Amino acid sequence: MSRDPDNYYEEEYWEEIGRQEEIAAAIKNLSEEPIREFLGTYGDAIDARLDDTLAIARYASQGGFPRYAVVGAVTAIELIMRYMLVRPLLQGAFLSDSWAKILAKHITQRRTAQERDLLPSVLGMYDIKIDDLKLSDGSALWKTFVTKIVPKRNAIMHDGDNATPDEAKLALECANTLRKDVVAQIAKKMDFDLANNGAWHKHINAEGCYHNPASPFE
Repeated sequence: MSRDPDNYYEEEYWEEIGRQEEIAAAIKNLSEEPIREFLGTYGDAIDARLDDTLAIARYASQGGFPRYAVVGAVTAIELIMRYMLVRPLLQGAFLSDSWAKILAKHITQRRTAQERDLLPSVLGMYDIKIDDLKLSDGSALWKTFVTKIVPKRNAIMHDGDNATPDEAKLALECANTLRKDVVAQIAKKMDFDLANNGAWHKHINAEGCYHNPASPFE
């Protein structure tokens, strides 16, 4: 549709469209700032907790205790989901920490695959397709986690079940892939340069300063 400057109503229409586009852009920028603030403030502490959790899980796997490796790997995945993905992304979407906590609880603490499908929906708002991510054997990361790893962890925790070394390896790969691929995408989309800066808090915030690092676990 061409713009006719002689038509008053069309001129007003185009001005209104421009205003709506500006408003949409402003909302988008506002919604992303809480994400940067959360990750810039807490990202380093979360990374340190993940490093420890995954190191213990790897040690258990290498030491011949695969069921403890599975439990540790799932704990790491739940940490990633809650603190690296759900809480920061939903604070950006809803500008409400309460919403983030509620939905994080549904994803990470409930036992049904239906509730765990919430995470792909949240990531989809930021054009991240977790359902498309593959493991080294070609299987789907998220489907494998929901249908194989979580039931195995639950059987270990609630029924004293054992795990095989292959199951431990698979659980650890799920955790490492989620961290390496999905969290890295979020960092890039939010303009964090972790490769060069080496830390989440070394990101210039809206006031032109580094973030003050803190822990979400305290």
